[in-house]
Amino acid sequence: MKTINYLMVTFLFFVCVACSGPVSQTPTGLEWKYEEGWVLQKDFSGNQYEKFFAIGTWHVPGYTFTDSTEANEPDYEKNAVLFKERSAPFNMVFMTPGLQKDYMSDIIHILNPFSAILHNYLDQIPELPKGKDKDYYRSQYMKGLMNDTNFNKYLDSEIKKILETLPNNKYIYSHIDEIALGGVSKWAVPPSMGAKINERVKLHDPNALVFVDLLGHCKGSTYLFEEKYLQTHDTLSKNPPYELIDPGALECEIPLLGFYHAHNGLPVYQFNNGKYSYTEYDFDTLKSLWYENTKLIASGYKGNGDVFGINAFRDYFAHPVLAGITVDALREGLGPNVPIWIYFDGNGYAKPANMTPKEYIEIVKCQIYTSIIHGATGILFWNDWSKTPEVFDTLLPMLKELNDNLPIVKLKTIDKKVDNNLHIMIKEGKKEGKYIIVTNTSKTNKIQIDIAGIDKKELQPLEVYVSEI
Repeated sequence: MKTINYLMVTFLFFVCVACSGPVSQTPTGLEWKYEEGWVLQKDFSGNQYEKFFAIGTWHVPGYTFTDSTEANEPDYEKNAVLFKERSAPFNMVFMTPGLQKDYMSDIIHILNPFSAILHNYLDQIPELPKGKDKDYYRSQYMKGLMNDTNFNKYLDSEIKKILETLPNNKYIYSHIDEIALGGVSKWAVPPSMGAKINERVKLHDPNALVFVDLLGHCKGSTYLFEEKYLQTHDTLSKNPPYELIDPGALECEIPLLGFYHAHNGLPVYQFNNGKYSYTEYDFDTLKSLWYENTKLIASGYKGNGDVFGINAFRDYFAHPVLAGITVDALREGLGPNVPIWIYFDGNGYAKPANMTPKEYIEIVKCQIYTSIIHGATGILFWNDWSKTPEVFDTLLPMLKELNDNLPIVKLKTIDKKVDNNLHIMIKEGKKEGKYIIVTNTSKTNKIQIDIAGIDKKELQPLEVYVSEI
């Protein structure tokens, strides 16, 4: 989904690094710690940590990032106003060194060059096979690099380049995108490699906060295939074990998709005449697979960073309740203290052509608040930059409303209830009083509610309700 755009971004990163001389800069960064599922950020007085609810964006539709200095250009002021207006509801933005401007210095920058760094190294290994199944061999090869002195030196060198080209002192890192699906490849990057990158980043930047986007869906992964295979084998086979998968996959342009399995071996894809499509399961089966897959993958990749999430735009659109199920599964796999930030669709990637932006954002809003009720403490948006920004335009006022509600979200949770499509969270502060956040994730059915202290007795389909009690 995001491969072409991320390759473009990472290419620009390396161009900028190649053209930049060393900068004398000690990375101070922001100071973070983690507690009860929240990222805590030290305030600027340096005296205490405060809850930080992330609202981040990849791309800012309606604004164009460029490597132009803009300093002496007549459009400078116009571009500055445009960026600030369109990024106003966000506190983080994905940024490539070389594309930042001084008017972007107040927002946290998310840096994510690690896919390109890793695959640039692998591209230099002559003995690695090429072809349609090359990513199988590359993934197995990675497992042997954990104690490789040359690889560690390479990683250290690339991380130092990042630190020499920091856009400002407000930044976090994003790990390899969709790491358990392979990032820009077709086989999962091993958890040990993710942990190695995290280790080397923290060695050079002790204050680093590393976000890990695990998956683009939770239907299955080659990681789960490997885990199941190793239950009956001592090691992975030298060559992809094609004898174990649907023979139809071999006729496909991407034969490795035949190894995308759920935890119990159920296939993610079906194959017909060289084409592939998702295997359709009834919703109860999908929910069960989704939960267990997510839990196991989160547990397996837990050492890869500090904050975790997934992006699953089409699945969340089809079944908004999955936004809550995802958080529950991540929580079980990660433990009680690890923060969870979930990706959502900011510019209509999964929007049907016959649906208005307003109707679509109402569904996204329900997904977001449902994830919060289940324990997400941050949200990120991927924005399809091939589309015009009508959906993003509609998203912005909804996010302003969310920002207005963050003082409630940050209060202590004193009760939570989930009953199928009904999701309820009760918040309370000593001075602030008591509040309710409730969502209905059904697309078609109203839900009756009877909650002491509020007059509302019915939720419309996809309705979000926030109120003082």
